[in-house]
Amino acid sequence: MWFSSDLSEWPSALELLARSRCQGLRCSGVGGTASSCRKAVWPRRAQRSTVHRCGAAAAAELTPNVSRPLHVESDTQRRWLVLKSFVTQAEREELLASAMKQKVQGMLLPNPAGPHRFFRRLDPTGGVDDLIEALTDRLQSAVLGLANRPRDTTLGRVCSYIEPGGFIHEHKDRYPESSGLQGLGHLRANIVVQLEPSGEPVIAGDTLPVVECDAWVFLASHELHATATVQGSKPRIVYGFGWTVPGDFRLEPVMPDHHSS
Repeated sequence: MWFSSDLSEWPSALELLARSRCQGLRCSGVGGTASSCRKAVWPRRAQRSTVHRCGAAAAAELTPNVSRPLHVESDTQRRWLVLKSFVTQAEREELLASAMKQKVQGMLLPNPAGPHRFFRRLDPTGGVDDLIEALTDRLQSAVLGLANRPRDTTLGRVCSYIEPGGFIHEHKDRYPESSGLQGLGHLRANIVVQLEPSGEPVIAGDTLPVVECDAWVFLASHELHATATVQGSKPRIVYGFGWTVPGDFRLEPVMPDHHSS
């Protein structure tokens, strides 16, 4: 059972200008560590609500200063949020072109968490551009209490690329004791750039109702997350963003009257 609400007046990014193989190695917001990794148990599919792919109102969304409603879905325990149509079709295509270019240029490194997986940590490698910065700001404005929280530095902002045949093992992304952040929450927000249904995220046993242009938000340090094996002919491409939050942080979408607070 999911919670739904409508949000308005989110800024367009164009307006803002426009490892982990169970050996303690990190992977791209899509991996884990030896202390948190375990064999995946695939859930039954959750009941799906109506899902709309991006692009229906993309032309209007490209116009600066145009307010657009955003639909939010969640489970009743608020273990995750899905932000529907979070990016425009044009923004998705720009992210897709960037990911494909990075792959061709060898900038996406093999992820030791498993075969057919590649990633790039964008912050330390010069991969953050105006669009990534704008989307970071937009995500911070989407979740109540997230603005002004420190950005996660263990993974940071990431481009994740999983070829057909790859999958994400079930794990959590807890901060290790050596980080000095143990006990704090690691919040991840991921934007769907390219996705076949087989690659949908599974969080706390729920298969999330995401499609291209959507985003999902959850406490990766608290909830087990994974995917099934990616099928089809296209890679699964997701851009991930992270913040360090209190251990008892609760996921709440920002309602329109909270934008100024």
